[in-house]
Amino acid sequence: MNYKFVNRPAVAEDLKDVVDYYKNISPHLAKQFLFRIREAKSYVSQYPQGFQVKYKNIRTVLLKQFPYHIHYFVDENNQQIVILAIIHTYRNPKDYSKR
Repeated sequence: MNYKFVNRPAVAEDLKDVVDYYKNISPHLAKQFLFRIREAKSYVSQYPQGFQVKYKNIRTVLLKQFPYHIHYFVDENNQQIVILAIIHTYRNPKDYSKR
C-alpha cells in the first residue's frame, strides 16, 4: 500500500529551526540532518505501523545521528502518513499538542 506524506503546518517551522541551528554549526551538518529526515521517512513509508505507539495513536521514529523524533500517525482511510512534529528528544510532546 502506498501512503502519501502530509505535514502539519508546524512541521515546516520545526525543520527550519533545526536546519538553521545546524547550519550555524556547519552547513554539512544541516545537509546531514535533512538526509536523516529523508531516510526516516523512507523507513516509515515502508513500515508505517512498524514503529512504537508513544501516546494515543501517535508513533515516533528516532533519527539516526541526531536527537530528534518524527511524530506521526497513519490515516488509513486517506492512505496518508501525517507528520505532526519533529521534536528534540528532550522536549515534551505535550508542548506541541496545541499546534
